[in-house]
Formats: sequence, structure tokens, C-alpha cells
Amino acid sequence: MSKSQRTPRQFLFNYFILILFVVACNADKSKEILTSNTYELVYSLPNSKVWDPSWSKINEVNVHILADPDNLHPTNGSSQIRDEILQYLHCALINTDLQHGNMRPSICESMPKFSDDNKSLTFKLRKGITWDDGTQITASDIVFTIKASKCALTNNVSNKFFFENVKDVLIDSSDSLKFTIVFKSASEYNLPMWCDYPILQENKFDFDNRLRTVSINQMNDTNFIQSANPKLVAWATLFNQEEMGKNPKLVSGLGPYQLEKWEQGQYISIVKKKNHWTSQLNDSLNKAYPEKIAFRIAQDPAVQKSSFISQLFDASGAFPTRLLFELQQDKIFNKNYHSKFVDTYGYTYIAMNMHPDGIKQQLILNDINVRKALAYSSQIDNMIKVVNKGINKRVAGPVAPLKKEYNQDLKLIPFDLKKANELLDASGWIDSDKDGIRDKKINNKKVSLTLELIYFNTIPDWKEMAVIIAEGMKQAGVLIKPVACDYPTWMEKVSTHNYDLAMGSWNTSSFPEDYSQLWSTASYIGNGSNYTGFGNATSDSLINAIAKETDAAKKIILEKKMQQLIYDEQPYIFLYGLVRRCVVHKRFDHATFYAERPGILYSPLELSPLCNKSSVNN
Repeated sequence: MSKSQRTPRQFLFNYFILILFVVACNADKSKEILTSNTYELVYSLPNSKVWDPSWSKINEVNVHILADPDNLHPTNGSSQIRDEILQYLHCALINTDLQHGNMRPSICESMPKFSDDNKSLTFKLRKGITWDDGTQITASDIVFTIKASKCALTNNVSNKFFFENVKDVLIDSSDSLKFTIVFKSASEYNLPMWCDYPILQENKFDFDNRLRTVSINQMNDTNFIQSANPKLVAWATLFNQEEMGKNPKLVSGLGPYQLEKWEQGQYISIVKKKNHWTSQLNDSLNKAYPEKIAFRIAQDPAVQKSSFISQLFDASGAFPTRLLFELQQDKIFNKNYHSKFVDTYGYTYIAMNMHPDGIKQQLILNDINVRKALAYSSQIDNMIKVVNKGINKRVAGPVAPLKKEYNQDLKLIPFDLKKANELLDASGWIDSDKDGIRDKKINNKKVSLTLELIYFNTIPDWKEMAVIIAEGMKQAGVLIKPVACDYPTWMEKVSTHNYDLAMGSWNTSSFPEDYSQLWSTASYIGNGSNYTGFGNATSDSLINAIAKETDAAKKIILEKKMQQLIYDEQPYIFLYGLVRRCVVHKRFDHATFYAERPGILYSPLELSPLCNKSSVNN
């Protein structure tokens, strides 16, 4: 499991792909639509020409997932699978254009217009877009969404940064569908922050208009204490409650599907709404063909394998690399499924707690020599070869190699025990008692060079990865204790900085990189996604400069400088770029795999019309 999960998404938004071109290929093979350098970005799969009698005619998609989302709350959450499911339950002003690597209008008529100073955006909502109760969406719903996301009492730590720059919303007096969002300053995030972000119905989530008693200007006023406003507190108490993200009666949005049932640890099913407004659109990406999409949990590779062999699952983007390798050798599997390894914008890492408190965590990783020594003693190449069959490509820094701003000057750190030993020796870590583990006196107390490495227990391969990492570091005299955690425990530990080492991954996108979420000091102090404590006034200033720079060439120079700062401080051990293991059953037409998250869209999957020509009933 990865953090988007940012997250919340990372809602790490990244804007344009530099090099895109169409490549024609054999119609019987996957079509490589877009490429960026050596990476494929879109694969359009061919529709089946023959219907197999073993294929089910039930118009439902059964999706394999690894674990439950943290919740299905529209604003409060951070897991990747949550974001994936929400896109079917909610709608946004604009969506990620998976085909072309930028953005496209969704519930607005066209892409919004920037003001001359780039400090405001004017939108016009489409006509005919209605909530489930039949009422028309208006600009008031946008204002409410902004207030709900901006409110200091809302538990949306991962997203709140983007809304801090919103100064006001001006509704056109003559048109309730037209509005202008005004920002405090020009920023590259002002547009992509709306991409795929759920728009909420005011009458549903604030039926007695408590948020209308507080203005956006008041929320911007540092002297206005929101927790002292009884109406705001009452609203937030209801809005933040767990049921708002789990109860089918309360999980509600503009999307074509609604939550039907959530059996914790088993499955989440969403069903298609009747006569939904999207049914009138000609846009194939907004079409909803399956009557039901069920996200079914299976963590055991043996169960995953048997479920695909017996065709109980229709799709997945989440099972182990070695399992897909194995399944691709099976003629029956290949007859029934499209499958491919697709490079993504994400990467895996091991975060290092740069500010241990000296009580729960020993004063070890505050030393840059130790952090670098751990990087030099990490058997990353061997780990990729053994666990991922050499599919994944190593990364040297915090930006995916698919992106034009990736700093190619950063060199991959090799497995070099000599260098690791030199660094540890220089910092006074020696094996004084000859037990194979280095130690050192800190504050007159002997401290063993022993560290705990936490990882997700929902990803089978990660246990093996943690063991291989530990084996390499043991050769440098460092004892690593791998500890498996469920997602809530992992998140609690890293967000409160109660850990030594944490293995995780970030799923980013093609939009502009948001360095503030992972690397600003404010994100560390505020228990955000800066888990390591990286940063100072210099790096914060550079992050702000990147966000404000509008010249593309100058911006890339700043970004590469930022990546170099992170590389030099070694807050992460950067492991490898993520590869999505994409699988879709051939009984569906219009299957496409994307480098852009979520990688596969299930609502456009249409049961092949060939099934109507078959006399076999399933």
C-alpha cells in the first residue's frame, strides 16, 4: 500500500508531459499511445474478437485490492484505494486527462480562465448536472466545498495546504453557475488543486447552513479562532465523524455510482445510479457501463492466483510482481486477461527520522553520516532483482524519472560497504564489544546501532524487501529490526515521528511537483507528510520560489536545485520507481492502462457485445 497514499492523495499534482507522440503498432498487440523518454504512458488494449464460453455475462467488475481504504470520507483521508473509489462516487471541476497527460473539464463547461495576474480562476458549471435529490449544482456548492476543506477544524491534514492560498470565491450575480476563485498569490498549484477533487453538496453536508455563518475571509484571518465558534464546532463534529466515510446513507456525491455495502476486510461494492446525468454525455471517459463495481480484498498470493485462474476477479493493479510473471506463463490466464507492467510516477523509499527525541528513538539518525552509511549499505539492486524480477527501475531522488524536471545529475548510490564503514567510523560508531553490532556512547550511555524498520503488512513482497535491506546493513554493523504494521499503525507512527525507519511509497502524477507536502518544515511541525523532519529556512524559501515561478526553464533549474538539497541531506533512502501490475478481463471492451494514476478506469469498461451472440449462459 502506498500513501497518496498521498497522497491524500499524494495530491501531488504534476502538470505537463514534455514529449508525447503517437506510435502505431500491430492491432493484435497493446497500442503504445504516448511515450516520455523511454517510458510508456498509455496502453489501449484491443477488444476481443471471439467470446469464450467460460466468460461471465454478468455486467459487474470485480476488482482485486489489497486492503480496506482508511475511509470514504470526501475530504478526510489519505489512502490510495480511497482516492480510487472516490472517483466513482464524486465529481470534480476538472479531471486528469489520462490520455494526453494534462487536464480536462469535468463538471465545468470548459477549462477555467486565468486572470492577467494569475491570481484568480473563472469557472462556468455545466447545465443539467444534478445531485441525487434532483437539485441543480450551483456555485454555492463550490463555496461550501472550499469552506469545508479550508476549515481549521476539518481533519484533512493532507489536503489543507492547497486551500490555504484561497482568498475568496465570487459568485456571478447574474449566473449561479459562474464563479471566480481568488487566490492570495499566483501559484502553479492554483489550477491542478481542483483536479479530481470531490465537489460536495451543501444541502447534504450542511443542511442547516452553519458554514454560511462564517466567511472565507474569516477563515483566512489568523485572529479568528475557529474553535471558539460554536456553530463551526458543531458542524465540524458532524462532518468529521467516522460514519461520514463509511455509512452508505451518508457517503454521497455527484458521481455515477453510490456506495452499496462495505464489509470490513472483505469487499466494498458500489452500484450504478439510475438515470444519472452522465448518461446524457458523449464523453466515453464519463460513461458508466458496469452495473456494479466490487473492490474485493485478497492479500494472500495463493488466493490471488486461484481467484484469477478461476476468473473470480476481473481486474487488478495491486498484486505482487512475481505473481503476474507467473500468471503470464499460463495459457489460460493469457486467454482470459490483458496484463502488463506499467511504469508510474510513483516511487518507493525508506524514510529516516532525522529528529529522534533521544527517548523513544535513540540519537542516531540525526547524524548525516549514519543516514548516508545506511544508503550505501542498502542492497537495492539485489532487492529489485530478487523481489521484483528486475522490472522496477532505481530512482536517485524525489521526482519520478518520467517527468521532465527529474534531475538526471543525481547518481544512484551503490552498495558500497567500504564507504558505509568509513562514514560510520568517522562518526565514532565502533563495535566495542565485538558482537557484530556497532555502538557508541551518547550522553555517557552506550547505545547500540539498532534501528526499527516499519513496513506495510498488506504487501507480501515488502517483508522480503525489509529482510534484504536488513541483511545488507548488518554487514556494516547495523542491526535492523523489521516490523510489519497495518496502515493505521504505520500512519500514526510516521505522522507523529515515532519511528526510526519507515518503508513506504508515494503515488504522484504528471502535474507540478508539490515539494511543500513532503519537504517543508511546516509539514513536519503540523504532522503532515514530512515524516523525516527535513528542511530549514533555505529549503522552505526554495519551495516557495518553485511554487511562484512561472517561467518553465527557470522553474526546472529551481526544482533540480531542490532535488539536490534533498539528495545531499539523505532524508530518504530512495529505492525504485513504482510499476503497476495491470490486469483486466478480456470480456470487457475499452480497456486501457495508464502510467497516470489510478492506472485503470473501471466505469468505461463495457461488457463485450459478443456475449449476446453466445448461447452459453453464465
